[in-house]
Amino acid sequence: MLTLAEFRELVRQEFGEHLERATPANVRDFLDRMQYRLHRESGEGPPYVLDMEERSRSYEEIVSEFFARALEYPLEQAFIMLWLLAFEQHFAMLEDEYARRYVTLFGEED
Repeated sequence: MLTLAEFRELVRQEFGEHLERATPANVRDFLDRMQYRLHRESGEGPPYVLDMEERSRSYEEIVSEFFARALEYPLEQAFIMLWLLAFEQHFAMLEDEYARRYVTLFGEED
């Protein structure tokens, strides 16, 4: 399992000591790689596939389940998962802000 010290080192190698090299694009790539690694190391089997019934679940239900599962993980693993979620949410908000600025500066997209 990935330790917190290893995770910190991976983040700093990827983005710099103060995350100064983080961009929405390289954050997305890093998050995808980390999710794949964490899933592989968890031993939970193949990736989870949503069936039609589960697709009707709300975003709130899925996120609530994620938080409930995080309570059961060892402390370091829960911290890593929650940090990654917060990092993802932060950069998703930045992408939205960049899109709004783009429209403000250059007008509507065609």
